[in-house]
Amino acid sequence: MSELEKKPVDFSQGRLREMLIWQRRQMWTREDIERLARWFELKPGASVVDVGCGLGYLGQTFWEFFGKNGRYLGVDIRVGLIEEASAASHAWAAGGSAEFIRGDAYDLPCESNAADCVMCQTLLLHLERPQDALSEMVRAARPGGMIVCIEPDNFRPVLTRAYSSLPDYDLEIQLLLYKVSSIANRGRIKLGRGDNGIAPRIPHMLSELGVGEIEARVKETVSLLEPPYESERQQEAIKNMRDIWMSEDSFKARIEESREEFLAGGGDPAEFDRVLEIGRRQREVQLNQIENNEFFICGAYPVYVFKGRKLTLS
Repeated sequence: MSELEKKPVDFSQGRLREMLIWQRRQMWTREDIERLARWFELKPGASVVDVGCGLGYLGQTFWEFFGKNGRYLGVDIRVGLIEEASAASHAWAAGGSAEFIRGDAYDLPCESNAADCVMCQTLLLHLERPQDALSEMVRAARPGGMIVCIEPDNFRPVLTRAYSSLPDYDLEIQLLLYKVSSIANRGRIKLGRGDNGIAPRIPHMLSELGVGEIEARVKETVSLLEPPYESERQQEAIKNMRDIWMSEDSFKARIEESREEFLAGGGDPAEFDRVLEIGRRQREVQLNQIENNEFFICGAYPVYVFKGRKLTLS
């Protein structure tokens, strides 16, 4: 059994699957997609490997730019996601070849020095050994091919608070929240669940693997909700927030996971309990505001997009 299989994040069912679908639908605008396709140098007939492909959203999103006579290989460790992605691909993968294979990010089931573009999205932050996964991505790319990594920075939202209708925290509580988040991430790393702050490290990791021409962009995914939530996008966002992210089951699952990581990071249980009580009160206020069409928010969620070029055979 591989290291990745010991405790993979399971996005194939339950709240995580619902979040996966919603987040991918909301992530890119048409303008984003067109700009990124040019930046990635995607062209008809290209071969693309998508590592940690989930339901195949990267393939579906960029297919029109490379799919004519092109080849797409989606790799994921979860059989359920692979099967669903494969079935859904018949609706979008016309004019080329789309294949989905169960595989490990540390041992990709594909040829060396072959793919025009090897990409991943929201994968590396979940891995115990992201450098090894990046090494495999580099191996799979042809010389001159692109390595693309899209990862959120899950720490910045803790430091930069959005403007919203929720009660604001004083500086002491803000610092406590950051402290608890930092300790929990230390525990997350210790438990082999990945690193929520990995995004800014990726260019250096790519450089150490011999990747050149490394460039970066930041996509600011802005949460903008204003009552009465008239647009379809806002209505969907409110529904997701209320029914998925803030549901009792989801809240309890996050508490359990966060407590385990916080304690593994050497945190004080009393501090965690204090933050938990703050979170419970904030959740009650937010749900009440949503129910009464009073909740509003404007805040940015940063997503890094990196690309680099493989320079030599491997």
